[in-house]
Amino acid sequence: MGYSTDFRVTSGFHKWASICIALLAALLFSSTPKQTLAKQSLFESYKRIVVLDPGHGGQETGARGPDGTLEKSVTLALARLIAVELEPDLKVVLTRTDDYLVELDNRTSLANHLNADIFISIHTGASFVHKIAGTSLYYYQNFSESDPRAEQNQLPAGRKNNSGVRWQTVQNIYTDKSRKLAEIIQARLNHRASNPSRIEGAPLAVLQGAAMPAIVIEIGYLTNPATEKSLQEQRFLMDLAEQISLGITDFFSQNHQ
Repeated sequence: MGYSTDFRVTSGFHKWASICIALLAALLFSSTPKQTLAKQSLFESYKRIVVLDPGHGGQETGARGPDGTLEKSVTLALARLIAVELEPDLKVVLTRTDDYLVELDNRTSLANHLNADIFISIHTGASFVHKIAGTSLYYYQNFSESDPRAEQNQLPAGRKNNSGVRWQTVQNIYTDKSRKLAEIIQARLNHRASNPSRIEGAPLAVLQGAAMPAIVIEIGYLTNPATEKSLQEQRFLMDLAEQISLGITDFFSQNHQ
């Protein structure tokens, strides 16, 4: 009797162990690390690419508020927050990730190299009239051909133009979409702004040569003491980042490029 019981117990243990081994093998071999990485890589390749450009950096501080707040610091902080809002659904690349200077044409060159879907340069406004407030959005608009400054906007030395489109005119192809991007983000920003934002076309060098919809956002006048105080607050910057991010996702949902 005792031997028979031991045999049943041993036989049951072997059967249970075989099942566990089979389940473990199934887990190990159903999706190898190489297959998982391949799936992740494929998913990444289909993500929209957003290049965020925190204005200024390094010795180029940008605007300075009455309390000493620097534009270069505010723009970098906001760009990082926007990146957090957009990832992992979108691929976000910053033209600078710390306090150093990046030349203007290198900022758009990075976006072109990555075949980015949109390019957004982030700045603050500045004015001798400290009461001026509000957010401004800009898309690229050429000087008139009669304006002598237009001759200064030439292809940077050493730059190759493989597209057949001149560096200084490539953004003209995207004028409508750039304006639309500005309008969609403006709509989101106006949900929270006490001062309605405005949109203008301007021949801004940082947008020139961008081969995708591209805009500049001035998130407020840093020279306004009240605005400077707001831009020092993390909660305010997080709210700005949320609205800009929502505008970006709105743009992609409405414009299937």
